[in-house]
Amino acid sequence: MRVLGLFPHPDDEAYAAGGLLAHCASTGASVRLVCATRGERGSDRTGIAAAGPALAATRTRELEASCAALGIDPPIFLDLPDGALAGAAAATALVAAHVQRFAPHLVITLGADGVYGSLDHLAFTATVTDALRALAPAPRLLHAVFPRGLFAPVWRALARRRPRLVAAIDPNMLGVEAAAVDLRLDIRVQKPRKLAAIAAHCSQLAGGDPATFLMAGLIEPLLDEEWYLVAHGPALPAGADDPLAGL
Repeated sequence: MRVLGLFPHPDDEAYAAGGLLAHCASTGASVRLVCATRGERGSDRTGIAAAGPALAATRTRELEASCAALGIDPPIFLDLPDGALAGAAAATALVAAHVQRFAPHLVITLGADGVYGSLDHLAFTATVTDALRALAPAPRLLHAVFPRGLFAPVWRALARRRPRLVAAIDPNMLGVEAAAVDLRLDIRVQKPRKLAAIAAHCSQLAGGDPATFLMAGLIEPLLDEEWYLVAHGPALPAGADDPLAGL
């Protein structure tokens, strides 16, 4: 089996789908990760790397360490512009080329709400959808989704401090209700790998503590179970508890 993770920034793979990626690798699947940007326009919470090339180099190393912690192949970077994925004209063709080359059975990306309404997240999920639309047979596409309202405080904080990064939305509508989820993946066995992957993104943490990622209280609810919707391609068999079931 071949599994492809497609994510906009270094760290999105870890909090959103680290358990699934590690699970698939542990079952013998070939797991590859493609990252749209190097996160160069973000910030370094350690205060060491300035935004730009220095931060890009730091976050590249961090994503490599995260992939190693999850037991998957080293990452591939598309080198699209961080903070401007909505205007990246080459994005769909780049993603489609990697999908065609790897021919995955399963693709994972972020959900249609952009996690916390991030414009880059929204744009890249749309890009992945466009890239897969013309493929036949289509791989199963899973969207990583989260409990309703969990990331609403992140949207509110960004809307105050960095409003150009997020969409103008009702933050209370972020996430999904449990009844709507297609796959609730038990990742307790993979919890140490997921925590190690998050910890690898040191520039995004306070004092190196994974519990401080983005905002206190976000990570703990994501360590026992990950939620997914089937967005495209083959449905999951009824009652399935594995992302590769039926493929």
